Amino acid sequence: MDPAIRLDALVAPLRREVVSGASMVARMACDVLLQAVTGVEAESPAELRRALSRLGSLILDAQPAMAPLVALVGDVLGALDAAEDLEGGRAAAREAASTFRRDIEARTHEAAARTAAILPEDGAVLTLSSSATVLAALMRGAGLPSRRVIVLESRPLLEGHRTAVALAEAGVRVTVAVDAAVATLVPGCATVLLGADSVGDMGVVNKLGSLAAAEAARRAGVPVVVAADRTKILPPGFPQSISNDRPPDEVMRPRSGVTVWNRYFEAVPLGAITSVVTDAAVLTPAELERYRVGIRVPEDVRVWAAERATWADPSRNREEP
Repeated sequence: MDPAIRLDALVAPLRREVVSGASMVARMACDVLLQAVTGVEAESPAELRRALSRLGSLILDAQPAMAPLVALVGDVLGALDAAEDLEGGRAAAREAASTFRRDIEARTHEAAARTAAILPEDGAVLTLSSSATVLAALMRGAGLPSRRVIVLESRPLLEGHRTAVALAEAGVRVTVAVDAAVATLVPGCATVLLGADSVGDMGVVNKLGSLAAAEAARRAGVPVVVAADRTKILPPGFPQSISNDRPPDEVMRPRSGVTVWNRYFEAVPLGAITSVVTDAAVLTPAELERYRVGIRVPEDVRVWAAERATWADPSRNREEP
């Protein structure tokens, strides 16, 4: 069997995942890499690295909106650079993937703690979709008598329902609203809190509806806070995917003469963001840009980014439905 086919089969479940946030997708990608490190055929560290580099490209193509995968693939490939023999290379790559997976929870915890610390205790916080970091931050407010959370449904898959139920079970006062109510609801809120699948040249890529929430917040003078650990932040020049069309029947059953536009992600410009809260710091947009310049990734990953640079073309944001 062609090794490329075996690698593609490993990535197939990752490609099919359309509901989970970046943290869960990163865990899945770690598991894919761990399987490959043990099972891929190779006779030298260089051959192992080539195979894992091919797999890394497949992983990044499978979920191009999820920035943590760039950091994960970079860590695994970087770990192979110092390997002197094949078994040492396998061990180094295995340790890198295992460490990344293990640290996901810690990074989420730290980013959530920092986010919770800057959220106001009084008033409403509006959010949408399903972000592990946002959820953890809001759960820390359980029991605050003057805090309530408004969760937009996030159609078409309604991930917001899952967030709302989890918050309610934790004792948080929560209200679910339809996405179209955002402009009406935001002026009555103290903060808009968003997650992120990536933070880069286009701004913050998150679930559709994030831009409307941020624009409504700007008009109302409401701060917009983004909770995203450092693996969500991309170096300059890396693509951010927002143009991946999804199945039309998620929106409505096919009808003759009706075209359905169904995409999950959009970009919120950094100028619309008040602060980005990571696992290490609370960053202004200007501080974030300086941080991005210092991010280092292996050449393999930069080549992948350059080959797919058209994804980062802002004109694709303006494509008409």
